[in-house]
Amino acid sequence: MKDKDIKYEFNDIFPKDIRKDFLFSYDNYRLFLEGLSINPLLFYQSWSDVKMQSIIHKYWKQNQKSDWKWSLTFPFFSLLENYLNTINKPIIIGFSGLPGSGKSTLGLWIDSVARELSLDIKVISLDDFYLPGQEMDLAMKGNPWNVPRGFPGSHSLDLLDQSLDTFLKTGVLTSPTFDKSLRDGKGDRSGWCELQPKVLILEGWFVGCLPVSDLFKIDYLEVDKFNLFLSQSEKNYRSLIQKSLLEYSTIWDKFHKIWHLKSSDFNNIILWKSQQENEMIKLKGSGLKGNNLSDFIRMIQTAIPQQSLSFINSDTTIEINQNRRIKYLKTAKYHF
Repeated sequence: MKDKDIKYEFNDIFPKDIRKDFLFSYDNYRLFLEGLSINPLLFYQSWSDVKMQSIIHKYWKQNQKSDWKWSLTFPFFSLLENYLNTINKPIIIGFSGLPGSGKSTLGLWIDSVARELSLDIKVISLDDFYLPGQEMDLAMKGNPWNVPRGFPGSHSLDLLDQSLDTFLKTGVLTSPTFDKSLRDGKGDRSGWCELQPKVLILEGWFVGCLPVSDLFKIDYLEVDKFNLFLSQSEKNYRSLIQKSLLEYSTIWDKFHKIWHLKSSDFNNIILWKSQQENEMIKLKGSGLKGNNLSDFIRMIQTAIPQQSLSFINSDTTIEINQNRRIKYLKTAKYHF
């Protein structure tokens, strides 16, 4: 079959009401699915099935765009299902994205649909492994952003390491849970849970991020390029965080694959984090606001060099704009 015939058949698969929301070219979408080894026809038939659609829409927010569904959520979930059918041991998928980018909402949707379909898939957050309250206060003391948590060094890495190793060996994960609304928004552990999924997704804002080798050059020679104007205390603390990131790399080594929900502009975090905290205040009556919110956003912008957060060595990258619309798709097989 000629290549033009393949394209013609592909063009007949996805109707215009799906394609109208795509900000990327339709050819790129074809290559993206091909790079994930997804059969477009079977993929469309499966996810457009009436019974499947009734399950899907139970957990969507209203007016969810087609690009988010068909080029992120459905392909990702399809791969998770494929892992269940082809891999005979527990695996971990890393999922990275800045705060407020939508990764936690996606994780909740995956958990809900997997439960409906009785699939052994579970999403947990790196945040659940935050240090307990008093230990967190001690570890965060003296940071230049005056934030209560969030950056590398605020997690119980030994516990996370042991929990994931046990999961990979036995299929059982024992995990703490962390409630960010406790202690007037400083957060604390709120309990424990035991899970037995076959596929585990670990999400977090710097998941997969590695330390950089040229921090001095970044901090002292390129500061104007990123308009950060780092204080001396921020520069000093960034060095400590880089050492801490090296310890996290042993966690990333446990991943079978990494997906990255990448921001088209790092400053999108200003809007996203504000929206996220406002939602928490509505839901739980507590969240970051005012100077506390501004300080947290500054930490996200400066604690880790933006270059290393923007160019995570992921197997699949989905780039989104400020409105969380998908602009760009990349797999390890195809770069376009």
